[in-house]
Amino acid sequence: MMKKVVLALTLFGALFFTANTASARGIIIYSNGEKIEVVKQLPENAIYDGQHVNLGVMYNQFAIFWIPMWNYGETKYVLVNDKKDTYYDLTAEDSEILKTNFNVEIPQNPTIGFWNKTGGKLIWIAVILVIASGWWFSRKDDNEEAEIPEQEEEEEQEEQEQEQDK
Repeated sequence: MMKKVVLALTLFGALFFTANTASARGIIIYSNGEKIEVVKQLPENAIYDGQHVNLGVMYNQFAIFWIPMWNYGETKYVLVNDKKDTYYDLTAEDSEILKTNFNVEIPQNPTIGFWNKTGGKLIWIAVILVIASGWWFSRKDDNEEAEIPEQEEEEEQEEQEQEQDK
């Protein structure tokens, strides 16, 4: 069982250090790269480069099975189109336009939503705890099974002694 745990951790480590945008190898599906999250829907007349845009936050993320594990790199505000396939860096001038024309207050530091920042980590911690407890209890059961033959030997010896006494 310990060999399986070490093998799984080794495979996980190898996947973590490979840099692909989105891949599926075997049964492990992971993604690594830029992620954009819309934080504020802007009115329909918020047009940039001929497209309607919303205020978003862009950051880099590593995820396995679509559950976020790690956010890294710079977190910054961007303008993102409705399809989320094009983004534009938010300049100080754009920030002022959003504030004056659309009455949108932009906090100083961009923040990531709960699921992407903390929620995925909680899921992975729970998965690791379930696996570790399963390993721990199966190990305990193996030790109890090892003790049972000794008890049976003692019972057999007692039976033999009783037969000899008769």
